[in-house]
Amino acid sequence: MAAPNDLNGCPTGGVENGDRKDDSMDEVYNYEPLPTSTSIRLLKLLSKTESGLLHISLKTVDLRNDPAYRALSYSWGNPHANGVDFTVYYNSVADEYSASHRIPIACGGKRLHIQQNLFDALCQLSTSGDSDEDDADGYLWVDALCINQQDYAERAAQVKIMDQVYSKAAHTVIWLGRVDAEIISTSDAFRVITQVASYPLDTFAQSNIVPFRRQAPSVYTECDLAPISWMEWCAFAALLKRQWFSRLWIVQETILSPRLLVFCGPHRIPWNTLVTAAQNIDARCTVLGARPSTLFIQHDQPAVPLENNVLQLARWREYWHSPNPRDLQGRPFTLETLIQDTWTFQATDPRDKIYGLFGLMDAATRNTWVVDYNTPVEEAYAFATMRVMHHSRTLSIISCIQDASVRKVAPRPSWVPDFGLPYVNMLCNSHFSAAGTGAGSDPPTLPSPCWDRLRLHGMAVDEIIEVANDRNNYPNSMMLLESSWFEMAMLLPHPYHKTGHDPAEVLWRTLCADQDAVGNSPAPETFGPLFHELLCAMVVVRAELEAENAQKTNPPVHCAPSFAEAMRRARKMWDDLGLADLGLEQLREKMSAPPRFLSRPELGWLAFTLLKMYILAKMQSGAAIPDLDALEEFEKNPTYVMRVIEGEERSLVYPKDAAFMKSYQLRYGMRKLFFTKGGYLGLGPASARVGDMILVFRGAAGPFVCRVAEADEPQDGVERFEIVGESYVHGLMHGEATRMGGFALKEVEIL
Repeated sequence: MAAPNDLNGCPTGGVENGDRKDDSMDEVYNYEPLPTSTSIRLLKLLSKTESGLLHISLKTVDLRNDPAYRALSYSWGNPHANGVDFTVYYNSVADEYSASHRIPIACGGKRLHIQQNLFDALCQLSTSGDSDEDDADGYLWVDALCINQQDYAERAAQVKIMDQVYSKAAHTVIWLGRVDAEIISTSDAFRVITQVASYPLDTFAQSNIVPFRRQAPSVYTECDLAPISWMEWCAFAALLKRQWFSRLWIVQETILSPRLLVFCGPHRIPWNTLVTAAQNIDARCTVLGARPSTLFIQHDQPAVPLENNVLQLARWREYWHSPNPRDLQGRPFTLETLIQDTWTFQATDPRDKIYGLFGLMDAATRNTWVVDYNTPVEEAYAFATMRVMHHSRTLSIISCIQDASVRKVAPRPSWVPDFGLPYVNMLCNSHFSAAGTGAGSDPPTLPSPCWDRLRLHGMAVDEIIEVANDRNNYPNSMMLLESSWFEMAMLLPHPYHKTGHDPAEVLWRTLCADQDAVGNSPAPETFGPLFHELLCAMVVVRAELEAENAQKTNPPVHCAPSFAEAMRRARKMWDDLGLADLGLEQLREKMSAPPRFLSRPELGWLAFTLLKMYILAKMQSGAAIPDLDALEEFEKNPTYVMRVIEGEERSLVYPKDAAFMKSYQLRYGMRKLFFTKGGYLGLGPASARVGDMILVFRGAAGPFVCRVAEADEPQDGVERFEIVGESYVHGLMHGEATRMGGFALKEVEIL
């Protein structure tokens, strides 16, 4: 290897290694150590033999000398679209892209191995290059080849200068992968992008076009646009579903690069054209009040619109390259912002969920942070979580803790989110302060004896004595009518604590965490009638599902064969139980004293659910819960149909005013209702169970469901807990508990 001073004397600014073009490949290529902290390797594509062997050369350069090169941004594994209509093809080519399927290439007559997608990219670039290749002297930076992947120390060192690698590149080539099978035309996708991008944003937004949906050609021709067929929209969706768009590393690669060019097979398009198309679609969907591209999202994945990541990347790029950068959409560009906004992106190495953002962190953060791939994932995540808490002076980051049923990292530390999982919408925003304290000038944490323990000021304020049913394993579980909601509401005091709300209003406010879809609190009174409409639609869907089950062989005995039959049974039970003879106060007293006669599991069928709803409707002072007459009227004349059935396809449809539904969907996923010893209704993690405690912490917006740590006796009077997850408790969100007698914040330890 040449000494550092030899690099400066080389006419090309570096040391070439790999000009031999023979096919003798007995020896494995060995990387020489990089000479300086700002050194990188660059590759040049030399030739491809008749046998298909690709020859490259590698040279070492120093970024301080401003070498000319392009950078490559790509995904390591299978690059194709996955999910819904694309899974079959994705799986059919999976073996080609597996980590065990590695293709040999030659560097200086010695052997290197790369994966299929990178091989495809290099072959395409060696054949066609790109229009701006001259500004890079033909050199290319590719992480898999230019970094010694077997050397963890080198990987860590290169991660620390990744901002320079991409910002100093003449431009970055985005490689989405080779073209799909003939049924999905990549050229069609690029035509749709170009066509949609050519239209003025305001005009497209006010058109009658519904993106990603089947429509008559006349809808397009009346806008002076060539018709876009269903298959062409599918092709565009397949492009946006390619793995590159969900890869964490592309965030900094895209933001830092001065210019971007998108390749998919032989097709290419400027990045800005793709962004303009996404912006037009976003503007149109905002007018529609719906996001049709979520049709292509798997049921078990977050319903993030396909165009979202392109839009997010474009916003970050605009912020980063602006001569006078301002806050990002009203928020500071901090480590917490980066982590939260990139949560939907994925990384092969879970540590890269943090390390992959290193190039975007400020210098002070980078200088005090050690990138170490030998660090256990839990410890790397804990360090990042602690840094965020100290910087933000709040505990907002621990509101992102996922339910234990889906966590992939170790259950402890329980206060550390699993950044490798899809993002969980936080229940509580800065409008709330359950402990009566907001962000302060000091960090909310206290000195802790070791990295995996978190010490806070907090206190236990209540205990869970009832939990609702958990339906999170069902597809579209948020849209299923849940019988236990109404049982919970019957337990509530009337009027409810200091709010004065009736049980029905407490129920709908808890289900949406008393916020609208954008986080404003309290939720508007208009949500009551919208909740009424949603319940009616849920009942109709539930009746359809039970009717389908009733047609099967040996159906359950309580399964109603029709909506009308379920209503008949509910009315008969109302009469047989003598509930019609009870006054309002007698009815409330009978229903609020557990154990209740309606709580047996076998009584969750529709007829019994209708009876519970009817009882609650009689107990309410408003009209949020529909009674049986209102349900019958809705079934005859629905204001909207929640479930559309076309052949074997069943899709959910938003109502005309979807304000409540959107807020409810944001908060209810992977959560369930609970009832406390103090008579409060809450919404918390799916793993919450009877006996769990409700704690409030200084610096946290909402309360947390916690569990007394097993086999850990308090030391020095410090109680120990595990966090189960964030919660919303109606009536305990603004410091009410701290103003009650006998409660005071004290030091607690979270394991």
